[in-house]
Amino acid sequence: MAVFEHPLNEKIRLFMRLSYLMKRFNYHLEDPSPENCQAAVVILLELYNLSSRLDVKNAALHVLDFQTQAVRQAKGVQGVDEMRATRILAKLEEKSKQLYSSRGQLGQHLKTHHFLNILRQRASIAGGINSLDVPLFNHWLNKTSDKRVEDLQGWAKPYRIAFEAIELLMELIYQGGEKQEVVAEGGFYQSSLSPDRDYQVLSIELPNNSNVYPEISAGKQRFSVRFVDAMDLEERGKQIVENVTFELTLYSF
Repeated sequence: MAVFEHPLNEKIRLFMRLSYLMKRFNYHLEDPSPENCQAAVVILLELYNLSSRLDVKNAALHVLDFQTQAVRQAKGVQGVDEMRATRILAKLEEKSKQLYSSRGQLGQHLKTHHFLNILRQRASIAGGINSLDVPLFNHWLNKTSDKRVEDLQGWAKPYRIAFEAIELLMELIYQGGEKQEVVAEGGFYQSSLSPDRDYQVLSIELPNNSNVYPEISAGKQRFSVRFVDAMDLEERGKQIVENVTFELTLYSF
């Protein structure tokens, strides 16, 4: 199945972006060739740009603290699995402690980093980060793979701490899913969001061989889905007029 996810608030959108970048970063480090290490550096610069514009750390801490209080209040309530709540609480408190111990804004440690600043300035030029125009970059690429990985892991450490905290929060979100099969009549579907649930992510599943994709628009009270023809990628697709059956899941804490 092809899965299309849509964040229902800006904090979750921010978390999903950081998670996406960190998973790509980790993938390239599994095989630390010079080419993969160069790709990891480019992703690291994207992480820096993300964290320099938006306060990822405080957003994560706010949600962690909120969920910690919610789990504490749930403990002892009839029907709540006490052991599971205790395990979740311990994980939340551990990730909060790690984030609080990380000084300053996320990415602040890279602000005055000479090597990465050179690469950041070159990143705006097409093909600017290369071993020909930046001798220092060529020198770094020629270090051993272990040394390159050590450097990259060190530079990415605060992002990894935030990533692990975000992954825990997303795990909790994905445990609270409500899946249903629905039909978009004439390629359009709209529904209200219950004010009694703290919805975080909307997910749509379509068969892999489907020739349509969803364009999702969502607010605090309702959301709509428009299915668009994806047969011809060279031209802008149009909304289809046929009915579309799909799996809809709303995730909440």
